[in-house]
Amino acid sequence: MIDEYQILEAKAWGADIILLIAAILTPKQISDYGKFAKDLGLNVLLEVHNLEELERSICPNLDAIGVNNRNLADFTVDIQTSFDLVNKIPDEFLKISESAISNPQTIKELKAAGFNGFLIGENFMKTDDPGASIREFVAEI
Repeated sequence: MIDEYQILEAKAWGADIILLIAAILTPKQISDYGKFAKDLGLNVLLEVHNLEELERSICPNLDAIGVNNRNLADFTVDIQTSFDLVNKIPDEFLKISESAISNPQTIKELKAAGFNGFLIGENFMKTDDPGASIREFVAEI
C-alpha cells in the first residue's frame, strides 16, 4: 500500500488484511497507513527484509510482521534472514516467514524458532499440479 485510497479499495473488495512494505515506506507512512487501516477494521501485515527495516518500522498499528527472505535488490533468497530476525520481533505481533520455503522441514524449523505463519508461493507454482503439491507438503508437516 502506498496510498490511503488503496486501503479503501482493499476494504471495499473485502480484504481482511493489508500489506505494508517497509522498504518503500517511511516510518510515518507505516504508522499512518496502519492506523487508517485499523480504523477501517483491517489487520495490518508489515513486511521487512532486514533488521534496520524492522527496527525503524515497528509501531502499535500493526498486527503481524513478515520477514521476506527474498532480497529485492537481486532476488536472491536466504532463509537465514528469518532465523536472524525472529527473536527481534516483539511477541505481541504474529510472526510470518515469507519466501525461500521449499520443504516441510524448513516449516518445522521456523515454527520451532517462533514463527506463526508462512508465505509459500513460488515453490508450488513451479509444479504441474500446485494443489496436489500443497496437499503433499502439508501432509508432511
